[in-house]
Amino acid sequence: MSGITRYAKALLGLAQEQHAAETIGAELAQAARVLADPALAKILSLPNVSPKTRKAIAEQLVQSLTPNPLLGNFLRVLAENDRLKDFPIIAKSYQQLLERSLGRVQARIRVAAALSDAELQALVDAFGRLTQKTVVPTVEIDPDLLGGAVVEIEGQVYDASLKTQLQKIGASLAQQL
Repeated sequence: MSGITRYAKALLGLAQEQHAAETIGAELAQAARVLADPALAKILSLPNVSPKTRKAIAEQLVQSLTPNPLLGNFLRVLAENDRLKDFPIIAKSYQQLLERSLGRVQARIRVAAALSDAELQALVDAFGRLTQKTVVPTVEIDPDLLGGAVVEIEGQVYDASLKTQLQKIGASLAQQL
């Protein structure tokens, strides 16, 4: 297990003990957006940033976001251990661990045109049965697909797009010639 995963797992364990796992997750996402600012990320990635500067950045973040005290302390620990630069990755790891612990899975659904509520629910239900988890969909419109859908879930891609089907038919015909 990487150090980043250890931080995320430790935070999740403490957050679950306080029954604040989802609240902390939302606050983590907010802090990650702030720390992803290109100028701030560049400063944090410099090898010679002093501990005093890292602590000042963490304190400023805590004061501006007023997070749960657990997250405030977590930010201070990251600053102390020169891990603020890893915060976006730690936050993402936390979210993945949280989703897994809650039996949820994120699904990115790309479609050529908007889906009706019934069509979206049918996709969510089908992938819920496949994964045995609650599917949380994010739908994106991609006209290049021509029709059908591409679903990305837990690192797997399920491509039922018309574009891919036409490419497969074209490749098959090309082999026969």
